[in-house]
Amino acid sequence: MTAQGDDIFHWELPDGNVIGVNRFKIDDLLLLLSKFPEPVLQIGSKSSIIDNHGGKWRKIFSDKKFVGIDIEDGENVDFLHDISDNVSRLRKKTGIKQFSTIICSHILEHVKNPFVAADNLQKLLRPGGKIFVTVPWVQGFHGFPDDYWRMSFPAIRLLFEKLEIIDEYYSDAREEFGYRLNYNGKTEHSNRTCRIERNLFQFITDEMPEQRIFEDAEGIKIKLSKMYMPGMSVNLIMSK
Repeated sequence: MTAQGDDIFHWELPDGNVIGVNRFKIDDLLLLLSKFPEPVLQIGSKSSIIDNHGGKWRKIFSDKKFVGIDIEDGENVDFLHDISDNVSRLRKKTGIKQFSTIICSHILEHVKNPFVAADNLQKLLRPGGKIFVTVPWVQGFHGFPDDYWRMSFPAIRLLFEKLEIIDEYYSDAREEFGYRLNYNGKTEHSNRTCRIERNLFQFITDEMPEQRIFEDAEGIKIKLSKMYMPGMSVNLIMSK
């Protein structure tokens, strides 16, 4: 079950195979995700820069049993828990052994050991359950409370190698559109398709507005290569 989109580009290779790009609205995908079964677990649920609307994911699953955990207390947090900690402690806190749906969006780049975190998430996912994972592929430093990793599609598959891939796509910084690469019409993010990424995306602006380096200090920003992209994430939906 994936959001349908439009094939906006395709290239025929010398060997006769075709690489294409499919674009879809992420809101259409979120509508499909909202139909995933309960109970739902969100990792890193504290309302922040990413989720600053009083619980974006809680609203998406408004008719479902929903549990939000975070390492810091605050709005939209039901239980304090570090996903790298022993899962038995979370099970005791929530009274739930496994979840049917897990949301782990913009979290794994902030954990010291993503392999431990991913293993715990797989333990917490019910057989047949689904997990949605988003991590930055290109993004500036952002410490919540620190920033350790940038991950590719193969990296996420390695972390969750026990799970089956349902869908995978790039998303823009505004998380407005998703972009799937496909090979002969089938979604695929592999070496033979992802190699076009560096030529596929670019950051375009008519005029760069003047902005301070620090809010309380003067400074001139440095002009970088035109190849620099300020924000792009990789996203995977997987099933156990």
